[in-house]
Amino acid sequence: MSSSGGRVANWLVGDQLACVLHLGDSSLAYRLADLGHEVTICSPDARHVQHELIGYVRAGGERLPFVHDAFDAVVVPDLHDAPVALAEYARVLRPSGVVSTVSHAYDDSIPWLRRLREIVGVAPSPVPTADTLAASGLFHDAETETFAAWEKLDLAGLIAFARETMDRSRGEAALAEVHTLFRTYAEHTGFLRLRHSTTAVRARVDKAALPEQAPPPDTLLLDFR
Repeated sequence: MSSSGGRVANWLVGDQLACVLHLGDSSLAYRLADLGHEVTICSPDARHVQHELIGYVRAGGERLPFVHDAFDAVVVPDLHDAPVALAEYARVLRPSGVVSTVSHAYDDSIPWLRRLREIVGVAPSPVPTADTLAASGLFHDAETETFAAWEKLDLAGLIAFARETMDRSRGEAALAEVHTLFRTYAEHTGFLRLRHSTTAVRARVDKAALPEQAPPPDTLLLDFR
């Protein structure tokens, strides 16, 4: 894990050890767990444990299967969400808890990265905006921070990066060509260098703005360990 990745992860959850709800499965959740945060992944696609320090809950929709005030931070991949979803994030946050999101921009002038894009395409990664949070009335003024860094990728890291950023229409078969790319461009060094910038947004919840809170929905919590 790069030092930049650790700084981003800690900033997203408030710069202190936290109980974190991560919507969806991604390497960011693994980084948070490795840094000592208590992480729960909530995803309709959760099927098995990817990280031994993370709890997994299989759930989807706009109602989160958690009690009120359960988390210090909620990390979501895309904050362009419906008001009902934002209200749910606010509900499960503790007073002074934060909701946060992140997006990445990569230097496509690097030859190996241009070739990777030809192989796996690129998934959309919209720059997060604080407007969504402000319009909800449930959060205080948002903070935005940008982190720039170089990162070394070995073969496993390149495969993980390709899988996380690929156009899903290409399919897993495209990843077979990534091995050839790595051998071609990392023949002498054993790694590739990736230049990127990360834009992160976080906002603290305003619990006083929440309507009267109903009980959370009934759900089945699954422990895959």
